[in-house]
Amino acid sequence: AQVKETIVRYIQQQKGQAAAQAYYDKLKADAKVEILLPPYRAPRQQVEAKGPSRGPATAPVTIVEFSDFECPYCSRAEETVSEVMRVYGDKIRLVFRDLPLPNHTNAPKAAEAAHCAGEQGKYWEMHAKLFANQRALDVASLKGYAKDLKLDQAKFDKCLDSGATAALVEASRKAGSEAGVNGTPAFFVNGILISGAQPFE
Repeated sequence: AQVKETIVRYIQQQKGQAAAQAYYDKLKADAKVEILLPPYRAPRQQVEAKGPSRGPATAPVTIVEFSDFECPYCSRAEETVSEVMRVYGDKIRLVFRDLPLPNHTNAPKAAEAAHCAGEQGKYWEMHAKLFANQRALDVASLKGYAKDLKLDQAKFDKCLDSGATAALVEASRKAGSEAGVNGTPAFFVNGILISGAQPFE
């Protein structure tokens, strides 16, 4: 019920965009418009592929994802990212970077928690836990997930409470901002920006 209005608005926007595109295509066909310019190619940007990663460093395609653990669209994008990694295998290197949005008050600490888990070799396990439990990202819940993952609880709690990984999260957020990212998720595929939760296709 909490997200119903957002989902309805998203579906309406999709249908509106599809109708507008169909109308545009019809006008173009009726007027026999011929476009001689080459198709638009988005500019490539230098985005540092720094952070937790999956896939070989030698992969021909690097995807740098800027995301937020409290963002519902980011959670939706996880399925697409997993499918891309499954289908393309060693051809893909995925680098995950944090970009907690200002209105998501629990996102910065959740990102810190993922890095604290990473110090014990379980970054991606915590990553999955956080996306699976987006409505419970308070500090007590984060510590509970560490227990679920059988981390050294005292070490994790100390890391989280001290803000030991906050600088990592802030550096990543700043890099995203400098790259022009103003919403999540955002993907740089070999430097070409693709915004929003996209279908696998």
